[in-house]
Amino acid sequence: MSKKKSYYHKIKDKKIREAVKRGDLMPYDEIFTRYSKERQEKIKARARYLMAAMELRKLRKDMKLSQGDLAKKMRVKREFIVRIESGRQNITLETLYKIAEATGKEVSLVFK
Repeated sequence: MSKKKSYYHKIKDKKIREAVKRGDLMPYDEIFTRYSKERQEKIKARARYLMAAMELRKLRKDMKLSQGDLAKKMRVKREFIVRIESGRQNITLETLYKIAEATGKEVSLVFK
């Protein structure tokens, strides 16, 4: 089985899988490997911030909190929450603990 064919099976969304087969979309790996190693590392670093941002936004929405509500609970400005959720703000451990305290959650770090 060719590398491209085996990749199709990994794509869960049927519409995306069909678009890749038609050539309307390119697989992520195919695009990513074209970048220099330095650029790949920069992309991965940025992705870490965005993943944290997405997790915070999901938590906030699941709890039915607005950005302003969460900011008040954390005693920070709403703009701080906006920066975190957009991936423009580095999230420190202190910030994670403030979020946990404000939402009644627990911080758990896992190294894989």
